[in-house]
Amino acid sequence: MKPKVMLRFASGILILFTFWHIAVHFTRHNTKDIRIQKVLKAMTENKFEMFGQLRSYDDNYNGMSLNLIFSLLAFSIMLWILSIFTERNRVLVRALLVPISFCLIGYSITGFLYFSPIPAYTSFIAAVLTIVCVFKMVNKNSELK
Repeated sequence: MKPKVMLRFASGILILFTFWHIAVHFTRHNTKDIRIQKVLKAMTENKFEMFGQLRSYDDNYNGMSLNLIFSLLAFSIMLWILSIFTERNRVLVRALLVPISFCLIGYSITGFLYFSPIPAYTSFIAAVLTIVCVFKMVNKNSELK
C-alpha cells in the first residue's frame, strides 16, 4: 500500500474516532445508573481553584475532552494534507509524521489503560499506519508500492 493511501486511511480512522468521541462527550451525562449520577453530581457541584478561577472536575474533563476533539480533527486534516505530499516532499512528510505518530502511540496507550477499546485500537491502527509510512519513505529511492 502506498504511503498516500495509508495516510488517508489513518486520517479516516481518526475521523471515526473523533465522531465516536463527540457522541460520548455530549451524552456522558445521560445515564440512568444511580452510582454514575452521584459521581457526576459530585464532579459538577464541587468547585476548586484552578489557575485563579473556581472550576469543577467536570469542567476540567469537559475542557480536556473538547481539546481531544480539536486535536483529533487537526491530526485527521494534517494526515490528509501530508498524504498529498508523500511523493513530492518526503523529508517534510516524514519529519511531521514522527511527532504525530508519537502522539497517536500515546493516545493508544492511554486508551488501553484508562478508557475503552475504541480509542485504543483506532489510535493504535493510525499510529502503525503513520509509522510504516515513515519507514517506507526513508530514502528517495525506496519503493512506494
